[in-house]
Amino acid sequence: MVVDSTLVATAPAGVPATRRSVADLPRWVGAAAGAVAVLLVWWLLSVTVFARSGAVPTPIAVVRQLWTDGWALYGPNVGVTTWSAVQGFLWGNLAAVAVATVALLVPVLEGLATQVAVLSYCIPLTAIGPIVLIVSDAGSRATSVFLAAISVFFTTVVACLLGWRAADRAALDLVRAYGGGRWAQLRKVQLVAALPNILAGLKIAAPAAFLGAVLGEYFGGVDSGMGVVITAAQTNLRVAQIWALALISGAVAGAGYALVGLLARLVAPWSTGADDPGRGRP
Repeated sequence: MVVDSTLVATAPAGVPATRRSVADLPRWVGAAAGAVAVLLVWWLLSVTVFARSGAVPTPIAVVRQLWTDGWALYGPNVGVTTWSAVQGFLWGNLAAVAVATVALLVPVLEGLATQVAVLSYCIPLTAIGPIVLIVSDAGSRATSVFLAAISVFFTTVVACLLGWRAADRAALDLVRAYGGGRWAQLRKVQLVAALPNILAGLKIAAPAAFLGAVLGEYFGGVDSGMGVVITAAQTNLRVAQIWALALISGAVAGAGYALVGLLARLVAPWSTGADDPGRGRP
């Protein structure tokens, strides 16, 4: 008899064998395998295709550059840009939630709210940045904060509008039957139903805010930040440093995504799709 060795695990005598597959492995195994694969491909390209030009340094060269530059270069600039991203994240999401809430309470304005959100998404940030830089005070980080805010506006508006519509109609009718108005329906039913969509939108908005903050620093007007350091590295053709800055930016953006996801798990654990403690038990 032929037995599929990938599906049968060894079990003690008297205990039935269990079927195992790749899907049963912990999630971190897949993430670790993906990271190793990316590193191997990166290394292979750096020593073959880009060996002559040097446009793609090896991972060791990038790590060496990180160690050489140290915290003195990366720490303060990451902190400045992250603070601008946090401010833009807060202001942009507050504006988005306010617009979506007004559209819910005044349905005739929903079309206008959607158009404003789409307009904010379609206008290139490279066209808005110079205008904000001109009207803001000299040395102000308003451009960085504004571009971070507008980068998250569309995503959160759409997430909120979808979330408001996810409320159970029977629950809304029950609140109305007990004398509750639109505001009571919003607080007691629609807000709870909308949390999964809103939190998912906020997770996507966190990396977008950091990207907008970095882009805002490219337009000048400031003397510190990741955008300023990246511009200087490009000007001086410091290839390894550019790659190091790209890795740091990706790590910070990913940390923002993970942090909002952790907050979502704490605030609304049912919205994260977390496994039930009894799930998978016979």
